[in-house]
Amino acid sequence: MMKAAFFHDNRFARDASGVYYTHGALGYQVLSRYLAHFDRLVVVGRQQGVTDSMRTVASGPGVEMACTEVLSLPWLMFGPEVRRHVREVMSGIDCAVIRLPSALGEVACREAIRTGKPWMVEVVGCAWDSLWNHGSLAGKVLALRGWAETHRWVRRAPFALYVSRFLQRRYPSSGMSITCSDVALEQPDATILERRLSRLQGGASNRSQVLGLVGSLNVAYKGHETALRALALVVRAMPQLRLRFLGEGDTRRWRRRAEELGVEGNVEFCGSLPNGRAVLEWMDELDLLVVPSFAEGLGRAIIEAMSRALPVIGSNIGGNPELIDPQYTHSPGDHERLAWLIKGLLEKPAEMRQLAQRNWSKAREYQPDILEERRNRFFRGFKSYAAGLASVEGRGGLSRASGE
Repeated sequence: MMKAAFFHDNRFARDASGVYYTHGALGYQVLSRYLAHFDRLVVVGRQQGVTDSMRTVASGPGVEMACTEVLSLPWLMFGPEVRRHVREVMSGIDCAVIRLPSALGEVACREAIRTGKPWMVEVVGCAWDSLWNHGSLAGKVLALRGWAETHRWVRRAPFALYVSRFLQRRYPSSGMSITCSDVALEQPDATILERRLSRLQGGASNRSQVLGLVGSLNVAYKGHETALRALALVVRAMPQLRLRFLGEGDTRRWRRRAEELGVEGNVEFCGSLPNGRAVLEWMDELDLLVVPSFAEGLGRAIIEAMSRALPVIGSNIGGNPELIDPQYTHSPGDHERLAWLIKGLLEKPAEMRQLAQRNWSKAREYQPDILEERRNRFFRGFKSYAAGLASVEGRGGLSRASGE
């Protein structure tokens, strides 16, 4: 029997019946992947009250939730209460899977080294990009520290899994490492491509066209401002164009901005949806996905969109260039080029269909069976490593690393 713990700052909420929910991508479908290698998984995240945006079920058989309370001040995540909680969890497991960047992840890395527990990291984002472009002064203050700490712990990790080559270059590891997206796609279905091509056949001649942007409304780095400013330019020539925002968070800021730009009638706020099929079906009603991010490890939404043969335009940062055709990228914040790309594509149905086919083919690189086999090989190696350390410790031959 091998018991693992998973550490990340993801937020979870428990309802009255004891079921845990999340608004992120860490639902039970993703967490249960680890049960292919470990008998039980203890999940250590941040716990808050249930909100309307918490729609993805996170708990289930084999998964034990051991979350900390959400703390109002960022530095409290490194305080004694959190350290004590992480230490208690670590004492009852055989190995740790730690997602970075995250405050809980940093605490877990330190504790794993201190206690000699086998550990690995999953690098899912760039601390510098996301904090610097968060939209707050606190984010800019913490950006350099976040970059340095993520670099430090990834460098020391015996095993490191990255969701993009960009992250592997920015945060190199001295241990065993692979690049493997954590996106969860359905098996490809040719009828999806057929439906998309049929939708694009008429172009703008017989219906209003729809743009979509996926991302939390509570941060600035997803590029909502860039999208709104681009929309304000495009609607001069295409007044029926609509932009839909999908993501949790307070809409007031962006409603106000849409009013200031004169496009409030062209913007729709769709709230949040359970991860998976609901999001894919939402994408089926779009003509174009825009990803004007200032920070992106590997855009899960981009891969999901491509699996629905949806044309995509995005910024040329992070892992985006690994997915998006270069001629459909723009510099972060360049709303004029984004507007030019949007208008140019929507006016050319033949080019849209060509891009839809290209994206459909690209998404096949992320088929579930391909990713799962790659991920499983890596985790089998980590599990063997963890079991080997446990065997050495059982014989009294494991020297503990000293704490820092």
